[in-house]
Amino acid sequence: MNGHQKQKEQSRRMIEDALFLIMEEKPYAQITVSEIAKTADVSRRTFYRMYHEKDEVLHCYFESLCREYRENAALEHYDISRIAQEYFTFWGRHRDTLLLMHRCGLDQMLYFELSRASGVVVKARISGRDRENDRDTEYFAEYSTGGFSLLLQRWIAEGMEEPAEHYAQAVSRALLKFIGTVTK
Repeated sequence: MNGHQKQKEQSRRMIEDALFLIMEEKPYAQITVSEIAKTADVSRRTFYRMYHEKDEVLHCYFESLCREYRENAALEHYDISRIAQEYFTFWGRHRDTLLLMHRCGLDQMLYFELSRASGVVVKARISGRDRENDRDTEYFAEYSTGGFSLLLQRWIAEGMEEPAEHYAQAVSRALLKFIGTVTK
């Protein structure tokens, strides 16, 4: 990474940090770009070189988290217990940000971002399997993604008090109980 890229990354982090800091203090809808730039100690011009609006700051932040999640998703096959463990452990490391988004009423944006990341991972996990129909893969990926994303949303709404490992075990146990019943 050259000097210009390092400076750009540093500005991005400062802007993200500033937005999250302001979100702790006031409603998201009342936050202005000027406020973010001032708190980040960057010019509005710098802000607008990187983002079109404040929503894009969050989108880019979650894009980087999603990229990190996809890069660390190393399972060879679709194993519900291991997937739940990996999924809730990863997002549990970002607990403060997820709870902040929830407190600020940004659940819809959060659900979209989490679903996007999960969908790519699910598709990658099942892409190596022999399958007759790519549409089947799409259906399964969306089904799985929606379920895990909603379970994460529930955990967030409950305050993420339960440790990730315990929550993953409870989710796995419940899913396997009912999936086993349905397939028999």
